[in-house]
Amino acid sequence: MSRFYIFFAFVILLCCHACQPSGNNTQFTIAFSQCIGDDAWRETMLDEMKRELSFYPDIEFIYHDARGDNQKQIQQIRELLEQDIDLLIVSPNEAEPLTPIVDSVFQKNIPVIVTDRKTSSGLYNAYVGADNLAIGKLAAQFMVHTLSGQGQIGIVTGLKGTSASIERKKGLLDALDSAGTVRLGVEIQSDWERNTAYAQAKQHIKQLLEQDIILAFNDQMAFGVIQALREAGENHKRVIGIDALPGEGNGLSEIVNGALFASMLYPTGGTEAIRTAMAILQRKPYKRDNILGTIVINQDNAGLMMLQSNKIQEQQEDIDKRQELIVEQNKIYRNQQTTLNILITSLVLAVVFGGISIIVIKSNWEKNKHLEKQNEEILSQQQQIVEMNEQIRTASEAQSKFFTNVSHEFKTPLTLILTPMEELEKEKNLSSEGADQLARIKRNAKKLQNLVTDLIDIHRIDKAKRKLQAAPVQIDTFVQQVLASFKPLSQKKRISLSYINKTPHKEIWIDEYLMEQALSNLLSNAFKFTATGGKISVVVEENTFGDHLYIRVVDNGSGISVTDMDYIFDNFYQGEQHLSGSGIGLAYVKEIVELHHGQVTVSSKKGVGSSFTLRLPTGHLHLSEDEKKSLLDHTSTRQTEREEHILNVEELTEETVSFYSSKAANILVVDDHPDIRLFLKDILEKEYNLLFAKSYRDAMAKMEQSYPDLIVSDIMLPDGSGLDLLKMIKNSPQFNKTPVLLLSALDTEEDKIEGMRLMADAYLTKPFRVDHLKAVITNLLTSRRQLKDHYTSILEPGETATDIKQHTAQDKRFMQSLDMVIEEHIGKKSLSVEDIAHALNISRVQLYRKTKTLLNSSVNEYLLQRRLTKSKHLLLEGLHINEVAEKVGFSSAAYFAAAFKKQFGITPTAYRKDKLK
Repeated sequence: MSRFYIFFAFVILLCCHACQPSGNNTQFTIAFSQCIGDDAWRETMLDEMKRELSFYPDIEFIYHDARGDNQKQIQQIRELLEQDIDLLIVSPNEAEPLTPIVDSVFQKNIPVIVTDRKTSSGLYNAYVGADNLAIGKLAAQFMVHTLSGQGQIGIVTGLKGTSASIERKKGLLDALDSAGTVRLGVEIQSDWERNTAYAQAKQHIKQLLEQDIILAFNDQMAFGVIQALREAGENHKRVIGIDALPGEGNGLSEIVNGALFASMLYPTGGTEAIRTAMAILQRKPYKRDNILGTIVINQDNAGLMMLQSNKIQEQQEDIDKRQELIVEQNKIYRNQQTTLNILITSLVLAVVFGGISIIVIKSNWEKNKHLEKQNEEILSQQQQIVEMNEQIRTASEAQSKFFTNVSHEFKTPLTLILTPMEELEKEKNLSSEGADQLARIKRNAKKLQNLVTDLIDIHRIDKAKRKLQAAPVQIDTFVQQVLASFKPLSQKKRISLSYINKTPHKEIWIDEYLMEQALSNLLSNAFKFTATGGKISVVVEENTFGDHLYIRVVDNGSGISVTDMDYIFDNFYQGEQHLSGSGIGLAYVKEIVELHHGQVTVSSKKGVGSSFTLRLPTGHLHLSEDEKKSLLDHTSTRQTEREEHILNVEELTEETVSFYSSKAANILVVDDHPDIRLFLKDILEKEYNLLFAKSYRDAMAKMEQSYPDLIVSDIMLPDGSGLDLLKMIKNSPQFNKTPVLLLSALDTEEDKIEGMRLMADAYLTKPFRVDHLKAVITNLLTSRRQLKDHYTSILEPGETATDIKQHTAQDKRFMQSLDMVIEEHIGKKSLSVEDIAHALNISRVQLYRKTKTLLNSSVNEYLLQRRLTKSKHLLLEGLHINEVAEKVGFSSAAYFAAAFKKQFGITPTAYRKDKLK
């Protein structure tokens, strides 16, 4: 059997070898966008890149030339992004205009290499270019040496504002400061082009003729100066350039020909750019800053340099020819390999199918042998999965309970802040300062309420994905409103808090709630690390193009260490100087800003301070319709009236009650939080009689002692659940008609559905509005009173000794309670006077006295009358006499028939026949 397996493995290996693809198919796409330099410089850089790329035949190379047009280069880069490139090499003409588009490429996780000139933001992977300061210094040193320390030099600079021109001139002047009597003469401004330099030289030919030596900031401008000097009759003036590019008509050949006196070598960096790019793509170590060296090229070394350049060019041409030959040979090889693979595969498949047939037959019995063992293992694994699921369920329940308790603990004090505040806002004689303080407290309490809601949302889903709801917001109003919340803190810590607006923009599209959290987090962070007497400022400005707005929070606090700078926006990261907190504040800020399609950056220096910048797009074109919300004008007006309200800070004891009137309804309030009980007492005691309980057992005892008309209960109780209390009430014959209002911090749809499923009469969440609570209580009590009136009306006319309408409201309440107790226990044969008295929470003597006075009958007589009255309804429903007797509490059908005939003068059977005719 083992021979079959060995043979089968050999065949499979042979098949795999035959089908194995040849060569490395890994391919990258490198894009090169060029804008700077003259034609010769660009062609030389491109040749160097192609020469280096010849060692990487699998690389796709895309080249675009903007020829000095910044906008054209930006458009070309956007087109390159649509081609799914793997790396971008960019050579900008001017740094500032190209910075935003290069930043956007870098933020898409596409590696970026900048050559010759850096961008303003520094968001790139690597830089390749020469040191222009060093080139300027080398040129000055060479000219000083050539003039033997005395003389006058003229310079022709490049395009104004470019980093190359500025740095070369600075390096030149720095070197001349220590050069003795050599001084700078005429300075001509050009734009790197030969024709422009020629025209400028013609205009300043007199000054140029007075110079001992002339330096042009590139070879092409040097050629333009030489042409102008020759036309003026000066053929021997020493002119120096910068570039020394190889090739006919370029700097190197002109030095050999004697037209150009010398040139500073300015390497294009094409080779180094490609090598750095390949190191990045192949995930190998690379240098971020690649500074290229320079030398002076004159008649002494130009010939040797030209020979080396020509030799390199010849070698490159030979490499190109060899590569073409290799490509052709690879094509022939692949065709032959494909044919061979087909033949081998066909043979292997034939052998494999034969071997498989034999092996399958031999292995079937082994599979059957192991089947029982595998089944046992599966059952064992299933049992392990069941146990693991149980553990997960337990952990999930514990987590759910934790978040439920946290939300309850948060929302209870919030209720005691927001609801009394609404009452305070109704105060007529509230001062302006007091109103402002109340508004600030209310706004921050609302913010805390939203944060609690977010915390509960984290419980509902693993990772909440908040949808952006942006709307136009007034910038000044928004920032000043956030700053107003921090003014008391700034006064307390004696920290200067200022706001500066440098932009003409009046509004910005943001989600005000989210952005307020982001800005508040940054300000809170600034206050945390700024010492007493420090300064914090919020600055709003825009970028050059006006398409982005910057909101900066600047402080002169302790600053951020270098080791923390790269991690401060990571979740749960806490730096070496953190004071407190969970480490999610700045990570949350980053998520909010990115949700707005913006970026957040930080610059800081230890011991000097920090600056956090929110970079947000202006306008609304970057937002989708789902990210916008309809604009609603919410104008808050101060209420001018309120009821007088004084909170007593003492906790209610178990015996505390509030009696308003014998005609008022009795309400039992069940809540474990003393402040909630006190608050409900203050808003309800002028309308109702109140009883208070702080636990499940306490509520049970209070209900047994008195018969409440309404129960207001929290769900979270220390010794049980308000839902358990609700189930007990609704399942109790004694209390099931009592309405129950659940008042809880649990505001999920699941909690509300569970409360209503257990037959709660109403469900309100904390925080609640006082007017809403009072309206719900009024509706529930009115419905219960109407039900009682309807229930009492089932007594037929003439069945009571006196007219109920003649009784007082208190008498009616007693008779309604008596009727409800009898109705709930009417089927109990052993129901006694003592049982009824206990249920009504009065003595036996009091019960006799009241029934005699109000009903002109004894309790037993009235009980018998009620039983017989209900039996008439049951008889008409078609129940058998035995069933009716049992349901109304008679010990036997015979006793029931005799009592019925005595009361109504007719037997139960005859009564039913008479009524159903």
